[in-house]
Amino acid sequence: MPADDVTVLQKCGDCGAEVGAFTVKKDNMMLMSDDTVWCQECGADRPEVRELAGRLKAIEEERKTYAANLPVNASS
Repeated sequence: MPADDVTVLQKCGDCGAEVGAFTVKKDNMMLMSDDTVWCQECGADRPEVRELAGRLKAIEEERKTYAANLPVNASS
């Protein structure tokens, strides 16, 4: 996959189940959608939510870099 392409995940707007994915150039990417998608989990057409592949993993990796416990200043 070239560096200017990204994978967009299609998810059910109700239950969050992944229902599809597609690759698109960054310049043509659109994450907002008014479309509906068939959700196997819900058994019906549901609003589509689009998300970049790897987004949740990147958030989790970022959280690991945060300080777990910050010292409390007792004099304040």
